[in-house]
Amino acid sequence: MALVISFNTSVRREKLARKEKAESESYRKFIDEQAKLAYEELVKNQSPKKAFFGAILGVFLGLALLILFVWNGLVFYWMLFVPAAVIGYLACKFGKIYESKYANMIGVIGLLTNGFAVMTLYNYEAIALSTIPIAFIVTRYFAKLKLTEAQERAIWRKEIGKL
Repeated sequence: MALVISFNTSVRREKLARKEKAESESYRKFIDEQAKLAYEELVKNQSPKKAFFGAILGVFLGLALLILFVWNGLVFYWMLFVPAAVIGYLACKFGKIYESKYANMIGVIGLLTNGFAVMTLYNYEAIALSTIPIAFIVTRYFAKLKLTEAQERAIWRKEIGKL
């Protein structure tokens, strides 16, 4: 009787192992297909030209907001980050960029805009000058598309050459 039970148990284990192997292979194929589709969608939707256009539009809107605040007597140094955030946000919405090189390009636009605002509106004040490098970081943060887990996995798989 013990021999029959052990034989049935080993047969069940083999069947279970084969079933798990088949499921894992189909799951891997599904993950590969999802990653490929997510990556193709990211590449298709990304447009550096539209991001640049959104950034230029953001420069005008952000500076208009900052000028409005300064003319009404609201001179707070944190308001120097408003144009940077607007530039990054509009670049992200228009261009849907996910690559760092394009986000850095938009960050430079935000940095130059902040430098212009410090020179003209804040007359080279020391605290205002210290916000210039931070404006690059703020603009870059808002310019880059927030990726889903599937999109991050797709980019990672593309980088290691498994896509």
